[in-house]
Amino acid sequence: MRKSSLKLALAPIALVLALGGASCGKSEADSEQAEAAGEEGEEGHAEEEGADRITIPAASAEASQIEVATAGPGALQETLSLTGRMMLQPSARAEIHAPYPGPVRAVQRNIGDVVRRGETLARVESSESLQTYSIVTPISGVVLERETNIGDVTNDTPLFVVGDLTRLQAELNVVPRDIGRVSAGQTVIITGLDGSTPTQARLASVLPTADSHSQTLIARAPISVTANSALRPGMAIRANVVLASQDAAVVVPADAVQSFEGRTLVFVRVAEETYEPRDVTVGRSSRDMVEITGGLNAGETYVSRNAFLIKSQLGASAADHH
Repeated sequence: MRKSSLKLALAPIALVLALGGASCGKSEADSEQAEAAGEEGEEGHAEEEGADRITIPAASAEASQIEVATAGPGALQETLSLTGRMMLQPSARAEIHAPYPGPVRAVQRNIGDVVRRGETLARVESSESLQTYSIVTPISGVVLERETNIGDVTNDTPLFVVGDLTRLQAELNVVPRDIGRVSAGQTVIITGLDGSTPTQARLASVLPTADSHSQTLIARAPISVTANSALRPGMAIRANVVLASQDAAVVVPADAVQSFEGRTLVFVRVAEETYEPRDVTVGRSSRDMVEITGGLNAGETYVSRNAFLIKSQLGASAADHH
């Protein structure tokens, strides 16, 4: 009778111990699973932090004309957009005549030839003295026109026209409503219609009379260019006359600022081939420049041209992530 009672008394204790062991085992398993989940969560968070970064090989960036610049101070300019043509400066064009009438005995230069000041272009025999003399160019430049051949008799018509293509002049059309805003001394930024590199010049004069057909005034801005410049006489051009200018601590081109899913971004290069979208706050702006008041510091390297190509990569990356 006592042995049976003892067994009954021990049974609840064994049951409690069994349940306790099971509880401990479950607790340890849950703890391991929680730790694993925590590690995965940290890794996922780290991956998410770097998920927005875009890697573009240097060769691909160069082929896509993705350019970078260093953030820094600049000017926000109020400008007036004008159109016009590029012409030779008056002193850069020479019409060359024969001083004495007579037959042309030799022609030594043709259209397109580069000539130096004092170089012989042709030889003419004087009808009076029957002596042959040289026709020389008074300036260096390029032969633009040739109006003579061997055997021709000279007259008042120029034999040659020579132009110095390095001394040009922008002639800009100013409509009547803008006449009071344009004056000599203002800075003007000139580009060709093909988007050639901007050239800065200064307005020298505004002609006092208007064209009878277009009713516009002509503003002139002389410039000096290199011999291989994309700007040439007769070429149509665009120009921006600077009316006012304000300085800012950090200024970037307007094309560098991109909108993406409600965010305003500038792409910062954080490594040689890695770009990071940076949320920025913009301030004042001009026609082609934007002030950055937050998110981008002076000295950082950012994408200044074709940033939209990196934005498209960011959009594709976000789609893959979802």
